[in-house]
Amino acid sequence: MKKIKDPFFYFINLKNKISMFRKKFLDLFRSISINECLPIISLILAASVCYSTLFLCAEVNHVNDESFGHVTILDEYPLLNALRDAQTKGAIMGIQGSEHENYTTLTPIQAKENVEKAKQVFEKAGLFPSVFISPYDESGIPGIPSVRQAIESANIPTQLPALENAGDLTYINEYTRNWRTMNSSSDPRFQAASEMIRAEKPETILLHASDWNIYTKKFLDNYLLSTEERNITIRMDDIELNTPKEVINNISQMTKYKSVGRIILAVSPIGIWTYGDPTVKGIKVNNLLAFCYWFFILTALLPLSFYIIWKSLSEWKLKNIKNNYLTPNNKDIDYPDLVSIIVPAYNEEKSIGKCLESMLAQDYLGKTEIIAVNDGSSDLTSEIISKYAVKFIDLKVNLGKANALNIAIEESKGDILIFTDSDSYMDKSAVSSLVKCFNENLDVQIVAGNVFINNDQEKKPPLIKYFQMIEYVIEQEVLRYLQGLKGHVLVCPGPLTAFRKSVFDKIQYSDETIIEDFDITVKALKNSMKIIRDPEAKVYTNVPETITDWYKQRRRWGYGNLQVWRLHKHWSIRDPWMVLNYLGYINGIVSIMLFISLPYLLLQYNNLQWIFLRGLPFTIVPLLIFALLISPFLIEDKKLLLFLIPYLLIYPTMRSVIHSYFYICYISGRGLNVQWGSKNIHLK
Repeated sequence: MKKIKDPFFYFINLKNKISMFRKKFLDLFRSISINECLPIISLILAASVCYSTLFLCAEVNHVNDESFGHVTILDEYPLLNALRDAQTKGAIMGIQGSEHENYTTLTPIQAKENVEKAKQVFEKAGLFPSVFISPYDESGIPGIPSVRQAIESANIPTQLPALENAGDLTYINEYTRNWRTMNSSSDPRFQAASEMIRAEKPETILLHASDWNIYTKKFLDNYLLSTEERNITIRMDDIELNTPKEVINNISQMTKYKSVGRIILAVSPIGIWTYGDPTVKGIKVNNLLAFCYWFFILTALLPLSFYIIWKSLSEWKLKNIKNNYLTPNNKDIDYPDLVSIIVPAYNEEKSIGKCLESMLAQDYLGKTEIIAVNDGSSDLTSEIISKYAVKFIDLKVNLGKANALNIAIEESKGDILIFTDSDSYMDKSAVSSLVKCFNENLDVQIVAGNVFINNDQEKKPPLIKYFQMIEYVIEQEVLRYLQGLKGHVLVCPGPLTAFRKSVFDKIQYSDETIIEDFDITVKALKNSMKIIRDPEAKVYTNVPETITDWYKQRRRWGYGNLQVWRLHKHWSIRDPWMVLNYLGYINGIVSIMLFISLPYLLLQYNNLQWIFLRGLPFTIVPLLIFALLISPFLIEDKKLLLFLIPYLLIYPTMRSVIHSYFYICYISGRGLNVQWGSKNIHLK
């Protein structure tokens, strides 16, 4: 007899197989280059985030429809007034269910409840229902006896008595079914229906509200005016919340004909408001709004999701490799012969002192020289610098930052040159970290520092400063991180960047643009130099605290980016990060145009309140997704989380507006005036 193995054995075996599969998967994952598959995986996951966003919006709107979307004829004043007027003129009001239900699928109890609910709405509206007209049934009489009895128990008859010398409602003729597509009285359907109605001489003519148009009216007018029949019943079904008042007004006027005995209007008084489908210049507004939303998804949510997922996956992979395959880093620093720290200054009397003190307080144990360049300042900058034990280059004329830096480079003796701005101060370990980074990456020529905003003022920072703090975190921790994965940091920040001295044998700073740090970075990349980011080399910089100063700074940055693009265009169009940077300007213009057109498009609908309610999820859900994606990067400074939603609502729009303006000035050749040092220059 075969021995049965212990079930526990199978469990252990399965666990071992899963563990082996996991190990093989991780080994395969670690063997793949970071820049090979992670972007593709990240893009797929980002697309999933966007799909989930659209799904959530649809689900929220479904809840909206169920909770708030049930409206009645009481909410549609034009239709309600038309029905009241028709009743005054003698039209008979019929209940066609509460929401146009199919009564062949309802139990007697459900049927009675729906009719009573509809009856309550009729009574509130000042309408007096006299008959029940069953939807989806040409006779209008419920086919199930128990359902018919339940409805009649609610004191609503299911059939009206026949008129004198006329048939009853069981003999129904409909001639205009699907005439909503009728566009000419020469249509064969029009001619055939005209011949048929004269031959049949119907006692009751059935119409549907959705088929009513000028040709339906003409057809009915022609017959009612010419026939010798009397006491004809005209019944119009499927009158719902979106039925135009003109339809009711037109049909109620049919009582003017001697051939008409009564008019019955079958109304479904409750429904979910549908926002219609208006057009602008022949284009459906629904399609235009869908384009706006997809543009937002593809140009905002998809890129951000992609970047953050890519960053998270690559960070996890690097951490996994480090934990499993690398030995602990040696913290000892191989000191170069000399490190030169260079700071240019122009009219920085308020901040230059703190900047120099941070240089002198570095914990780096190797040899350093600090070179401060006064670029022709007209304030007390020169006097303040002279008080510190640093190498002082005092330029009597303002030559511009690029030229000041080049002069300092010529005077420097270090193997590594570290540059900072005079409105910034370095963390005490910044120099040590940068040198260590060079030692661990011998193939790297340039290392970008990690820039934070100086927030040690005693007064409460303005809102614009908090916005910039969030912006800097996203820029540093996401975009610059990803660029550094492949040694392709796009902008070496002025507040803190380190170069090997040999770099300046090939390139130098230039005043051809007003953003010399971006320009020299592109030159380095064009020369195939590797540029990475050191997250541990920290510097704190001052930023504008008023909208005016912020605009002046962004005017220089924004237009300077376009200058660099034009100067290095042949290289830039082949670099993905440069192309994305340039497309941001075009995206800004399109975004602003769509944003401006949005109110006009929304006003095309006849129920703006309901459109707002339906559109709200498409604003709130993506906003929450954005916040969820960004918030992990703000954990270290939790107060920034309080400003995240205002940031998302306001700041991107501000940037889009000014970037659009800069781009228009650029492509039109109009240019901009920029204050650069002591000079007011006009940029083309």
